[in-house]
Amino acid sequence: MSKYNGWKNLPTLQFKEIISELEAAKDEQKNVMLIADTGLGKTNTIDLFKTKRNRHTYVVTLGDTYNLMALLIDVQEMLGVKISRGKNEKHGAFKKIAERLKEFADAGDKPVIILDEAENAKMPTLKAIKQLYDAIKGKCGIVLIGTEQLIFNLNKKSNGQSIPQLRRRFKAGTRYISPFNKQKDMRPFFNEFIPDQPDLQDLLIELCDNYGELNDYLDPFLRYCDRTGKPVSADLFRAYHKIPNRK
Repeated sequence: MSKYNGWKNLPTLQFKEIISELEAAKDEQKNVMLIADTGLGKTNTIDLFKTKRNRHTYVVTLGDTYNLMALLIDVQEMLGVKISRGKNEKHGAFKKIAERLKEFADAGDKPVIILDEAENAKMPTLKAIKQLYDAIKGKCGIVLIGTEQLIFNLNKKSNGQSIPQLRRRFKAGTRYISPFNKQKDMRPFFNEFIPDQPDLQDLLIELCDNYGELNDYLDPFLRYCDRTGKPVSADLFRAYHKIPNRK
């Protein structure tokens, strides 16, 4: 095996689709909702996009413990406005955020807010996104990125009328990212890292359901082989990951 120089983020089909939609959201001030399975490289693609188009690109990852005020504070900090505090802090935050984004747009810039892992957004946060949408429409693109759970959450009419209204506002901009095709989508990585290992390729196709899992299995193994000087093989891979041979 030649020296392993670390994992490479190859331009997968899903990467190209996500990048294209992010570009459109920023350049055309569009509101987009991207729905994709886990492990397709969404977060990594967002990071690469932000590196390339850093000016007025604001990214927030909505973790499971994230609440409305955390979102508003993060956005205010990224925009460089004074944090709204006190009795009417939420109203003040919305006003400051909208005003600053409109300033950027009126100056000829193209701001975009990208909310990753949006399926974790609680109802108050989803309602706030609708309010923000209405306040900055045409001045700033908003991108919601999440799994199918995001669609499920937005379709919950029992949670109040603002959630279906938010779904309507993003309906025309909803894009479903192509699902993972094991046989086809892993091939560029096989060609890059293990081109002469058909048995190992077959094993990885059996084991992995997305790019994330492919990286989890293959990257540490290749590092191990590079460090120890041991030749890459399916048998060594099984031993490294303690995978029983079923033959």
